Amino acid sequence: MTQWLYGVVEPWILRYTDYMLRTEKRRAKLIKMKKPRPLPRGVILSTEAVCRFIDFIYAVESGSNAARMAVTDCVCQTSLNKTREPRKKDMALLYAAELYTTCRHTGIKSVFTPIDTAAEAKSMVREFHRAGLLHNVLYCSGSGKSTFVLCNCDDQICVPYRAYMAGRKNEFGAGPEIVHYEAPACVGIEGCGKCLARCVLGACGTESDGKSAVRLEDCLGCGLCVSTCTGGARTLKLRKNYLHEDVITTQILTAT
Repeated sequence: MTQWLYGVVEPWILRYTDYMLRTEKRRAKLIKMKKPRPLPRGVILSTEAVCRFIDFIYAVESGSNAARMAVTDCVCQTSLNKTREPRKKDMALLYAAELYTTCRHTGIKSVFTPIDTAAEAKSMVREFHRAGLLHNVLYCSGSGKSTFVLCNCDDQICVPYRAYMAGRKNEFGAGPEIVHYEAPACVGIEGCGKCLARCVLGACGTESDGKSAVRLEDCLGCGLCVSTCTGGARTLKLRKNYLHEDVITTQILTAT
């Protein structure tokens, strides 16, 4: 019931946040506001970490044939009446997938389509990565444990993303990985520069010698810049101070 009720009020929360983001004065006020504890938080993951999580979800034994994952239209786009492809990119997990595929009247009034296999889910996630979207696994902050949806956030419409970039840093949490950068391997901004276009978190910059730079304090470990680095100068490594082990453990997310 709590999950269903959250689905009912979520569009109103998103519309209000969008309203607060429209002017500098309201943005400043929003940044100072404490986020209510019952509202969900998110952890940003790389595509490979998400795929390992998906394998875990579909491998867990269950006594029912309920959907393990389901996908629907982006709730930010639906709430704000805006469209940008890919539109179907909000992926409900486990109990949320079961709820929204069996409940006759869903809270967000969108149809959830079950995702039958892990391979299908991973194929969708990889497509979202190619589209430059951030994988954001939301969890219930009240318990700190129950992950219930994988949002694939874009940099134009997504309300939590825009709030984060405006300074509301509790919207996104850093994932278990962080970029490792080998400057000598960088072919330079003129010869490549793809990292600047791919990084939507402001973690990539330029050096005076024409090579790219990394601001590690801004890197959440999404891996968008890694997959398109022409010189192979960027890889992902484990983050030493990962703060969300109790939410989604590195035993699931990483190959180590």
